[in-house]
Amino acid sequence: MERSRSDVLRVVFSALVVIGLMSSSQVFGEGEAADLVSVSSGVYTEEQADVGEAAFARYCASCHGPSLEGGFGPTLAPLDPWQFSGGPLSRPFDIMRSEMPFDAPGSLDEEVYLAILAFVLRENGFVSGEDPLVTDEDGTLEGYLLDLPAAD
Repeated sequence: MERSRSDVLRVVFSALVVIGLMSSSQVFGEGEAADLVSVSSGVYTEEQADVGEAAFARYCASCHGPSLEGGFGPTLAPLDPWQFSGGPLSRPFDIMRSEMPFDAPGSLDEEVYLAILAFVLRENGFVSGEDPLVTDEDGTLEGYLLDLPAAD
């Protein structure tokens, strides 16, 4: 029996979804995802995001656009759910710290990267909280789960 192209694509897509689910369980392990702080619970302050907005305008907007719409660099609002959603907040943070700004990677202070990330989170609909975004004891953001923001 010959399979149609759509049948083959459906099988491939299903396999990729299963592999993705398996990988996320291996990354978090049994029960570890429940121990993570959801970004949608408010993990940055408005003041931090305001600082990040100014820093974004200075260091990032020339590549990512003034409204995070993309250009030379990828769109940051909305964040690519296939790349970031459901994983640790360290994914976008590590990219920022190691590869940005494009002309001087890793040149900003950690507080500036955190503020820019807070601004990006705000622009993606994540609510602010009472405490600023800070790195974990090991200097990462592995303790935060980048979930979906609450619907308005």
